[in-house]
Amino acid sequence: MFNLNVFLLILENAALLLALVYVYSLSPTDQRKAIPVLWTFFVGALIGVIGVIIMMDPLVRQPDMLFDARWVVLCLSGLFFGAIPTVIATLIMALYRYHLGGVAVWIGILMLISSAILGLIWRRFRLHKLDQIGYLEFYLFGFVVHAILLQWLFLLPYEQALQTISVVSLPILVVLPLLTMVIGHLLGQIVFRGRDIQAKLQEDFLFKDQFDIGNIGISITTKTKYWLKVNPYLCRMFGYTEKELKSLTWPALTHPDDLNKDLLLFDKMVKGELDEYEIDKRFIAKDGSIVYTHVTIACRRHVQENTFLVIAGFLDITKQKQAEQALLQSKEQLALVLDSSELGVWDWDVIANRISTNRYSADILGCSMEELNLHPQLWINAIQSKYKFKFLRSINEIIKGRCISQRVEYQLTDLHGGSRWILQTGRVVDVDDKGNPLRVCGTHSDITDIKQVEDSLSIATSVYQNSSEAMSVFTAKGILIDSNPAFSFITGFTQEDIQNQHLRMFATDLQPKRFYRQLTKQLKQQGHWHGEVWMRRKNGENYLILLTINSIVRTKSQAARYVALFFDITEKKQTEELIWRQANYDALTGLPNRRMLLTFLNQQVLSSDRQHNHFALMFLDLDFFKEINDTLGHDMGDVLLLETADRLKKCVRETDIVARLGGDEFTIVLTALEDTHGVDRVAQQILNRLAEPYFLGDQTAYISGSIGITLFPDDAKTTEALLKNADQAMYSAKTHGRNRFNYFTTTMQDNAQKRMMLIQDLKVAITQQQFELYYQPIVDLSSQQVIKAEALLRWKHPTMGLILPADFISIAEDTGMIIDIGNWVFYQVSELAAQWKTQFNCDIQISINLSPVQFRDGSTGVKDWLKRMSTLAMSTNNICIEIPESLLLETEPNVEARLLACSDAGMQMSLDDFGTGYSSLSYLKKIKIDYLKIDQRFVRNVTAESNDLCLCEAIIVMAHKLGMKVIAKGVETEQQRRLLVLADCDYAQGYLFSNALCRHDFEQKYLVVKSGLIAS
Repeated sequence: MFNLNVFLLILENAALLLALVYVYSLSPTDQRKAIPVLWTFFVGALIGVIGVIIMMDPLVRQPDMLFDARWVVLCLSGLFFGAIPTVIATLIMALYRYHLGGVAVWIGILMLISSAILGLIWRRFRLHKLDQIGYLEFYLFGFVVHAILLQWLFLLPYEQALQTISVVSLPILVVLPLLTMVIGHLLGQIVFRGRDIQAKLQEDFLFKDQFDIGNIGISITTKTKYWLKVNPYLCRMFGYTEKELKSLTWPALTHPDDLNKDLLLFDKMVKGELDEYEIDKRFIAKDGSIVYTHVTIACRRHVQENTFLVIAGFLDITKQKQAEQALLQSKEQLALVLDSSELGVWDWDVIANRISTNRYSADILGCSMEELNLHPQLWINAIQSKYKFKFLRSINEIIKGRCISQRVEYQLTDLHGGSRWILQTGRVVDVDDKGNPLRVCGTHSDITDIKQVEDSLSIATSVYQNSSEAMSVFTAKGILIDSNPAFSFITGFTQEDIQNQHLRMFATDLQPKRFYRQLTKQLKQQGHWHGEVWMRRKNGENYLILLTINSIVRTKSQAARYVALFFDITEKKQTEELIWRQANYDALTGLPNRRMLLTFLNQQVLSSDRQHNHFALMFLDLDFFKEINDTLGHDMGDVLLLETADRLKKCVRETDIVARLGGDEFTIVLTALEDTHGVDRVAQQILNRLAEPYFLGDQTAYISGSIGITLFPDDAKTTEALLKNADQAMYSAKTHGRNRFNYFTTTMQDNAQKRMMLIQDLKVAITQQQFELYYQPIVDLSSQQVIKAEALLRWKHPTMGLILPADFISIAEDTGMIIDIGNWVFYQVSELAAQWKTQFNCDIQISINLSPVQFRDGSTGVKDWLKRMSTLAMSTNNICIEIPESLLLETEPNVEARLLACSDAGMQMSLDDFGTGYSSLSYLKKIKIDYLKIDQRFVRNVTAESNDLCLCEAIIVMAHKLGMKVIAKGVETEQQRRLLVLADCDYAQGYLFSNALCRHDFEQKYLVVKSGLIAS
């Protein structure tokens, strides 16, 4: 608990501290300065002894612990006396504390050291302002020191620490900071009292000394501006005696132009608004000369309010002003010279970071001089980025003092967008005492034109030295003077070999001698020559060059010179021949290609037209060549094409031409025909030879060909028309069964034009949706109910009326438009199925026919179909996909993947027109097929004893064994229906039940009936 005796002990500690102050004040100041080292140790020992005395009578005594004012002693010692006395005092007190012993001895020592360190730290921040420390700062300093020292008590056991702090915290944090404040202030007064007295004495001494023998003029004047006292220097400055000056007022000597501003400031000082001021002013000396001065004026006021003296110091700056005027005049002259020259000048004040430039620098950048000086960053911002680092690095080298000069080239983009090359030079012209630059001056030179010339010369030299073309210079007499490396590379002769040698050293027997005479003659007459020349290398090899010779204009000091440029075209000639062959002949078969064929046909058309001859053009396409490539590989396919080319060439005359257009397409041109019988014979011979077996490795292959024939000039008179006619005739041969030849007829042309018109109209039909769906019911033969329907597409042409799918689906497949048509059918059918379910509460499965092209196309996505059906809340069983048999034979992975995706999604699939194609039973197992549709060609002729009935029964049995159901197409009679029922057929469709109906008729006939869906 707090005890009043603590305060009494504090007073005792304070007395000891005051004793320290008293002892320090008694020591003579001159002694402290005479023996500073001994005085430092003496002060440290004195502080240590006083600290020990204080510790002998502590404020608070806890078990093994002492609390007293020694911390005030140490922290003030660190603040006022520095490190050495404080360390000595701390050591003395620490030894005494160690002597006292106790459990908390080390805590006591740590508190001593901490108080000393805190004092020294505060001394570092306030060393030059110790005399300015006030009462509040002393108090806060003491409070912080003792608050920090109390934290060391937490090194004790927790309960003991709390008990100790509760006893000592109040007196220590209340009284010791006050004691620190009082003692610190007294020490400050004593320590700095002698310094103030000495400063005052020095000031008096200096004033008296400077007043009489100083190098500035000094005067004391009254409020009425009369001189009361002047020093000898001022008399010499103005040329008056002291008596003469005292009889005058200072305004009488002031230059008239400077009097008003001086009187204005003087009046403000008289009124008390100013105590002092400085001014540059001119005085008129006794001899009439002008004296430039810098005057410092201050007043010393007396107790009386309106009575004071004015003390003024006059510094003669006449020579400085004259030098400044001369310098200014020189600067003006220099500026005039620089402005009239093409040289930019810059002056950089490093400390103020201020740059001034002249007009030409601003002209380079494209702005005014005032704008550039106000915003110097405009220049740096204009430097192009790839040069900015180099520029800034050169500036940094100067700032760091690593160099004193600068020379850097860079490009900048002026404010008008133009690019300029700049040479910037600079040099340090002023440094501080540490050698750091204070001012840097330099120049800007626009070297754009020089750079362009250098670039041109560099490019010319680079071209000469690095050109792949050989270059040489020779005289009018044919003597070689110089050559480039390419010359040596091509000819094999070094520059030493050809120096001062004649051009005849390159002559070869392949070039006739008269050629050289003609070349020399043309050079003399025209001054240039260009052409191909044979030359001889150093190793004796002959080679062909393309040579260009030009004369250099003759001058008065130099005779005529010639420059020769050439390059070796021997390999180029060979390459051109190879390229011509590659451009005109097929790389695989060696036959003329399309380019060569067109050239030949154009020539044949012209010659045959002039001579009234006839010729035939055959267009040949191999049948089933794709299957050979797919099954045996492309290598075997190439072997087959080579064999085919050989067979074709053996079927025609040498005057005829066989060409390969690409892939498996060939053309044959039979020239100089007298009649068409020879054409028939050649065409049949070609078909026969193609039908012979091909031995492809271990395999034997058989193919055929389809040939289209057109005649000139009977069918057409242009190359384009002949090719088009032959292509149409070949297409007709393929359509009519392959392995045959067809002549072009006008009917083919009409069909081709009709097909082209349908293609154009079909594009419009897709855009305008000119299609309509009809629905043919599919009847369950066991229940005689309509539970399925097939969606059949019709095209409502605006002029041709209703067009059936057989007339346009193949065109849509060939052009790819079947994709858009198929998607339109799917979305129409899916929406209709969803509407029927909502409107009539019945699930009618609608079959839609999909083209193989849709499965090959990457844009047709099963996921989009499933997403659409999910949006309409309909089952995947509501739509059945009908595919042709040929689709199962597709080898493309996309086709099989889409078929499996449809099957995995639960969509049922129907195999259309089964039995008419090349179905593989293995695919029926691989791909889940739900329905087989028997082609109507089998159903149409079904009778009790017919083979067609046997085929139908076999298909039905096979399908049921494979888990599939059967739909018979084209049922038209009751007998057909009855026989199919007896054969256990599942479904049927045909005119017996109904033809294809529009949506409205189908709904009225089958869906509106309340009792359900029944057959009509």
